[in-house]
Amino acid sequence: MKVFHAMPTLLNFIALWLAVAMLTGCGRQAPEHPVVVPRGELVSIPLAAVNDGGVHFFTFKHEGKNVNFFVRTDGSGKLQAHFDACYSCYKYKLGYVHEGNQVVCIACRIGYDLADVVWDYIGACAPINLKSRVVGQHMLIKRSGLEKGSRFF
Repeated sequence: MKVFHAMPTLLNFIALWLAVAMLTGCGRQAPEHPVVVPRGELVSIPLAAVNDGGVHFFTFKHEGKNVNFFVRTDGSGKLQAHFDACYSCYKYKLGYVHEGNQVVCIACRIGYDLADVVWDYIGACAPINLKSRVVGQHMLIKRSGLEKGSRFF
């Protein structure tokens, strides 16, 4: 007589599903970096704090979420801002990390050279561009742009 042990298999499936749900960011909060506070409609970042060829991570607080972004200097010397998220891996709320001359997605380990002027936006893992402009001695980012990006966090 053949006996089926379906119950342990079902319990194993449920345990595995719960583990995957917890690891994939269900309810997870993005990390916190130095917090920027807007003045009116704009977030203003002094160029002296970011115009050094490096990568600088920031957090904007919106409706209980950490909306993270970073500023980098590209190979032409221009400052660019990007959300600390991509269209593919944002659900994990892990973002990017600065490693050597690249920013690297923590979830899938795809890297992007800091010197590149344009990153491959065809690929799903490229950091999402954040509109910004330099005026005088400050990089300005619209609050509304950061608020729209909160869906990635």
